[in-house]
Amino acid sequence: MSNFPKMNPVAHSLFSAPLGSPEEVQPGVLGVVGMPSDWTHSSRVGTRFGPEALRVATTEILKSISHEEAEFFDPILKNVLRKRQDQWIVDCGDADIFPDCVEDTTESIALMTRAITAGGGIPLGLGGDHYNGYPACLGYSRGLSDRDPNRKFGYIQVDGHLDFTNRLGAWGAHNHATNGRRISEFSNIIQPNMVWIGISGWIDGGEYELIKSMGGKVFSSQDVHRLGAAKVMELAIKHATRGCESLYVSLCIDAMDAGYLPGTGSVVHSGITPRQYCQMLDILSEAPFDGLDIVETCPPLDPSGRTQQMAAHLLLRTLRKHMFHTSKSN
Repeated sequence: MSNFPKMNPVAHSLFSAPLGSPEEVQPGVLGVVGMPSDWTHSSRVGTRFGPEALRVATTEILKSISHEEAEFFDPILKNVLRKRQDQWIVDCGDADIFPDCVEDTTESIALMTRAITAGGGIPLGLGGDHYNGYPACLGYSRGLSDRDPNRKFGYIQVDGHLDFTNRLGAWGAHNHATNGRRISEFSNIIQPNMVWIGISGWIDGGEYELIKSMGGKVFSSQDVHRLGAAKVMELAIKHATRGCESLYVSLCIDAMDAGYLPGTGSVVHSGITPRQYCQMLDILSEAPFDGLDIVETCPPLDPSGRTQQMAAHLLLRTLRKHMFHTSKSN
């Protein structure tokens, strides 16, 4: 990995982060990798504009909380948040995308997330359609093996869909409906530690049975409504982290009901609400994840801009432990 390609420049950075290369990301620091590709989606394209939209939206969020005040109060969790002064994030730009070659795009993304992970950093992939979660996790998997050949990891996917198809029509084995299946094939993932949250609508019964047979766990959107969002995430983390030191998280925004979130690649109905998604992420933010992606933000499908604003807020909730020092209010 010494001949690492030069990072692609970006107009904005995530949360106004400093720019740098994947090999410069220090241990424990988040390394952002843009994945502006939607060529592996089968219908509603436009998520290739997602990474830039997320960078702009998170910058706007940061402006709203970055006045002169050094601390803030979270009325929901009753926490005092103090801005960290040390470096917690580096934006490594976008991976090279090859629309005519899914294999080259896969390796391009994986090369960046591998370098971040191998150096002890935490890769954060910005999609793009959900297929991109596969190369992001592929590089993460390789990077973990570079650090420790015996290290295993669990997996949580928040999504309206299983994405566990083996092949999908003309798109074959590598597309937005197969990423979960391909990730399950990594040698250092613990298959029984794979968890899906927020599944809605019809799914392939064979895929569901296969997940059950390998010991994985599926929580539907109805489970979230019935058990409560916080409880479901607590159960998911407990299941996914059994007997392993690492956890990869894939956040697909289309787990949220389409009535709230129109600008996404694959809409679902009767999905989880924004409040439920945030409640889950408040629990997840305390979990020991060391790799993640967020996918399916599709700005062209939502002229209002609220979809990317919501997705940016989901990132804020997920990364609060990295962004702020937190203490309970008296």
